[in-house]
Amino acid sequence: MLKRLRARNPPVKRSPAPVCEEPPDNVYCRPHFLHQTGETILDQTVRPILFPPRNKKLPWSTGYAEVVNAGKSIVNEDQATCRPIILKKRVNIDEDWVFLCPSEDTQNQEIMATYWGLFDGHGGPVAAIQASKHLHHCIREQLEEIFDVISKPVSVLPPIHLGEQKGNESETSYAREKKICIENVVRGAVEIAFKKCDELIGHYQASHNETGGCTALVTLHLQGKFYVASAGDSRAIVVQKNDVTPLSNEFTAFTERQRIQHLAFLKPELLGKEFSRYEFPRRVKRNDIGKKILYRDYFMSGWGYKTAEEDDLKYPLVHGDGRQTRVMDTIAVTRGLGDHQLMVYDTDLHIKPFLSCIPEVTVFDLGQHKFEQNDVLIMATDGLWDVMSNQDVADTTKKFLEDHKHESRRYTMLAQYLVLKARGIPYNNDWTLEDGSFASPDDISVFVIPLYNLGGTAQPLT
Repeated sequence: MLKRLRARNPPVKRSPAPVCEEPPDNVYCRPHFLHQTGETILDQTVRPILFPPRNKKLPWSTGYAEVVNAGKSIVNEDQATCRPIILKKRVNIDEDWVFLCPSEDTQNQEIMATYWGLFDGHGGPVAAIQASKHLHHCIREQLEEIFDVISKPVSVLPPIHLGEQKGNESETSYAREKKICIENVVRGAVEIAFKKCDELIGHYQASHNETGGCTALVTLHLQGKFYVASAGDSRAIVVQKNDVTPLSNEFTAFTERQRIQHLAFLKPELLGKEFSRYEFPRRVKRNDIGKKILYRDYFMSGWGYKTAEEDDLKYPLVHGDGRQTRVMDTIAVTRGLGDHQLMVYDTDLHIKPFLSCIPEVTVFDLGQHKFEQNDVLIMATDGLWDVMSNQDVADTTKKFLEDHKHESRRYTMLAQYLVLKARGIPYNNDWTLEDGSFASPDDISVFVIPLYNLGGTAQPLT
């Protein structure tokens, strides 16, 4: 017969994601796996390419390299992190009494995941550093909240009741009727984690009088699938022998014009007396008033005509051309973390309401593909993509890996090579590519994640 005994060491509930700690005297640092000192500030006239030491292997034999910008800022505002994440089943016991022989449900259970993150800072490196320190904790916390769901080897939500609360039977049945699968719940956990991390960064910046923000690109390997979360203009692609698969989209003032204009339509007070929500091919002039002019509103993908009014002389909410398009003439990227204190110059208008911290999360099922030796996932900040297309990167990747198939560190070597190509070489006070065109003056960070091992499936490599 089972005896009940008072627990000497009752299970301790896991604490929530840690708040941002007090910064060191010099908050600037490089990614932990580079093993650089916190005081390292690189010479932009040289722009050396950094990569992990030979004896410090990253999970999955991941390759990484980075380079500082060509004088745009004093320091490299990119940040990166690569680490395993251990998800643990939570044991919530409200009583002081436990069974001497615990049931199988109370045994410790774990799920292994792997996490890669790239954070491209703007207005300073603080937001990117804080995101690299804390976003994975936020994601872990949210995934552990749904541990009972994701631990089941099924594709649809299992008939369990989170927290053993009564009355969830209808919730489970509704989830089945709506065909809510486990992927959807993981997506939601990642989205919530981004929001919580953005709040942490906001509290940190407010208490330390810091400003700035960062884009975020995260890849999470969980149970045979990649969950790629993109908030900004960094990019992830899968390169295979005969295919290039984009895993993320870029979120800029150019691509999200309609979302931003729609918010201005719903909350016109956000524009103050400075801006018009309409987009025009060019600035409206006073002699245009009363004439027909081209415009676009939030519900339009095409262009229409309207009669110019006095109000149209205001500066357009979204204005510019291509990658030079800006929100409130201030910022180009429209998703990311931080920027809580960002304001339009010489006004009291906050830009944060138009910026979203919620990522787009795409799922890449590794089990649906057969990978070959040179198949990889490439993650990089916009410093690479500004001068290289998806196809350029794919062609470079396939040729390089084929030429270096016997090199043990070929993934790090490939990351270095991609950074080198985008950085170019110094020439007449500029940095140029091989063809003489302008190279990337921006910070550049690149992950190369191999997708093949001897078993032919994607698993962490040792």
